[in-house]
Amino acid sequence: MKYIHIITLLLFINMPLSMEDYWRPNTARIIEKKRWEVGLFQPLRYGYSEKIELSTHPIIFFVMPNISIKKQEKKLWKFDCASKISFRYPTPLLNIFSREGTGGLIDPNLQFPPMVGFSYSWIMTRLKNGFDITIKNGIDFGLSFGSLDKRGTIDLPLVYHRVALYENGWGYHSGIDIQRRINKSFSLLFDIDFLILPRLAVMKSDPDFDYLLGLHSLEHKVLLSWEKSKSFKVTTGYKLVSSELPFGNQKRLLPYIPLFESWVPIIELQWAGVKK
Repeated sequence: MKYIHIITLLLFINMPLSMEDYWRPNTARIIEKKRWEVGLFQPLRYGYSEKIELSTHPIIFFVMPNISIKKQEKKLWKFDCASKISFRYPTPLLNIFSREGTGGLIDPNLQFPPMVGFSYSWIMTRLKNGFDITIKNGIDFGLSFGSLDKRGTIDLPLVYHRVALYENGWGYHSGIDIQRRINKSFSLLFDIDFLILPRLAVMKSDPDFDYLLGLHSLEHKVLLSWEKSKSFKVTTGYKLVSSELPFGNQKRLLPYIPLFESWVPIIELQWAGVKK
């Protein structure tokens, strides 16, 4: 409980400082033109223009090609608004995991067909009383150009709902982020995300609502960031995932090191610059 009290205190410290548009990847705001930001576990973001931002995960790009495009939209109810579309091709990565021994998470006898993932999100952000509040809603589609074996899922929190999307066909995601400056260098982020895989394809004359709602995943994190400058940032914190899996509910505090059967804090380093 003491950690919750500390987080609450930090969130409500009276620091009337604005939230700049840099180091804000999950908001509706667009990174400034020609600026780039990248982290060890964060995507590479680039300001293509004043209204368009491009991003990709460079570390996994060659085993899972991916790209996201975020576009600034008109303001709505005093909220900054943006739309975001994302594409990914997970087949090469999943086939890598289909192996025996180290790194094998899927039955080695399985071979995945070509699959394409597409997501659309509507993002709204507003600065209110020093809190940067972001609301996200969107829909995900998983297209498979071949038959999928039901054994081809990875029954782990955080992973299952992103892979099973291609078997289910579509899903829904929603979330809220609350960010607050503690002082000129430190900020705190609190968020909750909700993912569901509805089973509307199996509707009956008298369907069970819980069954139609499908399998859901609740994800929450708290991150403390130190922004040394506009070009370097360090972040630490935790991520808690509670997922409904085919065999039941499972909770996991991340990052988790199986070798030590223990949680360790997130350590994220990020760099930024401006393309000349």
